[in-house]
Amino acid sequence: MTAHAAPPRASVVAAVDAVQAWLERRKRAVARDMHECGQSPAQLHLLGLLNELGPTTVSHLAALLGTSPPSASAMVDRMVDTGLVVRERNEDDRRVVTVSLSPGGKNALEAALGGRREMLERVLSQLDDDELRTTLRVIDRLEEAISRAT
Repeated sequence: MTAHAAPPRASVVAAVDAVQAWLERRKRAVARDMHECGQSPAQLHLLGLLNELGPTTVSHLAALLGTSPPSASAMVDRMVDTGLVVRERNEDDRRVVTVSLSPGGKNALEAALGGRREMLERVLSQLDDDELRTTLRVIDRLEEAISRAT
């Protein structure tokens, strides 16, 4: 005997539809912003990882990006050529080469993320304090629900 899940409540269906539509609009806006900043999504992801991690190896980046070391190395090579990242040999072990964010890469990342932060500040400043507290509570609850569902 197969157990059938009860259909979702109408309010859940409406919320799913609204969230999916909102996410699609946001994805298009983010893609437009990334296009305007001149970096590909993969490059911005790599810059963000380097910003969080500090200097790391291409192998470690490949694992985090979910790609092969040769693919990650090719992307790093292109980013070295454009001045976004730098490769350096480790002083203690010359066989180890690390990749780090260059000042130009830091600027490119800040330009991409800074615009998004400014936009969020403009949007959220239109909410009153009660609405902001509610927004934070909803975000926290969504995070909890997502972690339980995955």
